[in-house]
Amino acid sequence: MSDEQLSKYLSAFNLWTKKQRKILLKLQPWLKQQGFYTADAHHAIENSLAALADKRITVAVAGEFSRGKTELINALFFSDFGRRLLPTDVGRTTMCPTELFQDDEEDPYLRLLPIESRLSEQSLNELRADRDEWVSIPLDLATPEKLAEILGEIAATQEVTPEEANRLGLDGSNRSDDGEHAIIPKWRLAQINFRHPLLAQGLRILDTPGLNAVGNEPELTYEMLPTAQAVLFVLGIDTGVTRSDLDIWEQFIQGLNERRNQNVMIVLNKTDTQWDELKNASQIAKSIEYQRRSVANTLKISQDQVFAMSAQKALVSRIQSDETLEQISGIDKLEKYLGHTIVQNRRQLIIDEHTDNVRNVIETLENIIQSRMNHNIQQAKSLQDLSGQSKTAIAQMLKQVGQEKKRYQASVVAYKKSHASFKRHGKILLKALNLDELDQVFDQARTEMSGAWTTPGLKRAMKILFDDINERMETVSHQAQSMRRLVRTIYRRFETSHDFPEIRPMMFSIVQHQVELGLLHQEAEIFRNSARTALTEQHFVVKRYFKTILNRVRLVFEQAREEAKQWLGDALAPLTMQIKERRRSLDRQIRDLQHAGKSRKTIHVRIKALKQKNQKLQVQLNSLHKVQHALHFKAPEQQGADTSPVSTETSPDSTDADAA
Repeated sequence: MSDEQLSKYLSAFNLWTKKQRKILLKLQPWLKQQGFYTADAHHAIENSLAALADKRITVAVAGEFSRGKTELINALFFSDFGRRLLPTDVGRTTMCPTELFQDDEEDPYLRLLPIESRLSEQSLNELRADRDEWVSIPLDLATPEKLAEILGEIAATQEVTPEEANRLGLDGSNRSDDGEHAIIPKWRLAQINFRHPLLAQGLRILDTPGLNAVGNEPELTYEMLPTAQAVLFVLGIDTGVTRSDLDIWEQFIQGLNERRNQNVMIVLNKTDTQWDELKNASQIAKSIEYQRRSVANTLKISQDQVFAMSAQKALVSRIQSDETLEQISGIDKLEKYLGHTIVQNRRQLIIDEHTDNVRNVIETLENIIQSRMNHNIQQAKSLQDLSGQSKTAIAQMLKQVGQEKKRYQASVVAYKKSHASFKRHGKILLKALNLDELDQVFDQARTEMSGAWTTPGLKRAMKILFDDINERMETVSHQAQSMRRLVRTIYRRFETSHDFPEIRPMMFSIVQHQVELGLLHQEAEIFRNSARTALTEQHFVVKRYFKTILNRVRLVFEQAREEAKQWLGDALAPLTMQIKERRRSLDRQIRDLQHAGKSRKTIHVRIKALKQKNQKLQVQLNSLHKVQHALHFKAPEQQGADTSPVSTETSPDSTDADAA
């Protein structure tokens, strides 16, 4: 079965996410019950749960026309259908981007967005939500012939005047037989809601057409492609890396290969054109390996990312159950690498951005509990020593603890001042990320371009835009750096002066967002300097591209602002909890000494109470250790039985059954 390898990886990934969610859903009420559900714990768990609930894993297929992209999709994902699902016949080249997914809430459908929607001011994301703009056709999965006929509509074209093509911002050079009309795609975007085991597990496939199509749809290129966990860039082994292939690579794909938690695979397709009866198998293999190395060197990537195969033979072999032909086609290596990559990238992203935050919160709680236990042990020992002390000695101790409390109160006063300083810095940070002010910068850039949507206009507008946003991000970076130093100083003061446990507070960094803005600027420069942009001066494309850039810049600022706001509320929360805990402990110590001076019997009662409290704390600590172990990264394909997280009971021996 064509989907066997991918299904294995996706099933393992979904099993892993279910286990992680199960752990976190039990952890939440337990933390509340034990009094540990702090603001940072709430945010870390909620963000992690949201990420784990999102099953979507996207694979994008990109490349120039006639490289076999659609046939590759058929071979990789849909050969068990027994025929070609998507149209690939001669003269039926896919003209519009196509999304394949499974939406269980609706019956299968083909939804098509007319090319005329390019005249709308709405973005692609906005148009997705506007059902009135789409043509929807139901799909009958029980009738393969009818299904294939309907899906063939994806490749439909229409004839318009060159002026109309230009008005739509499309290249009108592809002319009809009479030479008077331009042939353009009939549809701008296609969505296929299809029932399939792989799609049911969250896989989404994005099939992109050639250079003209992706270049004309910047929202597709710069908003949809970056969300993919894997990108398959398809080349023809018979053509190698052509100039247009290189244009697509440099403008649209290369940046994705540099992004974190993504992977680009080069598919050197149509190896069957190299199957020469006058050459033996060794000679053919040597020739194909040479071309793999050549492509890797040209694109400056690892040869391990280049896969030589024949999508057409792979599809035929799987439809006909020809294992020998399937092995020769080369699809198996790509499939294994793809399956591992998309799952690994998605899982690692969840771990790096969410699960690790939960584990850091738990580690902080473990340190706090351990500190409480140590303090109780010391207090019990001090009380034990009091049993043989005179009232005068106890009075002296009471005086010493009172002095310690005064010294502690002085630190608390200093903490409040530092906290106020932290909040002042936070206001400056949030002001630099103010979206209303950013929109004013956008308006200024639009005004700069209002006279003429030309490449020079784009250059000036982009300079204004990126000079300002870089200055704002520098302000944010400076403030964040100062605030991180202040947070570390505040924590260290209590660690050194009052023997607080060492806690690693969450830190806010703007680096990832600066990198994203840098890549955006780089993409803008590549687009502006490309030969295609300079030659055609497509004002329509430039205008839409500029709008797309603005949307993405705004999204970066919006994400950075949300992260900053959350950090401002969470950064000092663990220390605040510790400060309150120590104040209660000092007050309790003073009361113990006061009671001890009146009656020795109270000493033994208090010692017994401290031991019982430590037993409960040990149970809590054991439970948190279990959660840490359960959340620890394991490759999904290696996971076996369910790992038991903490239950809503405090017993370290509680099982999943007990926790219900």
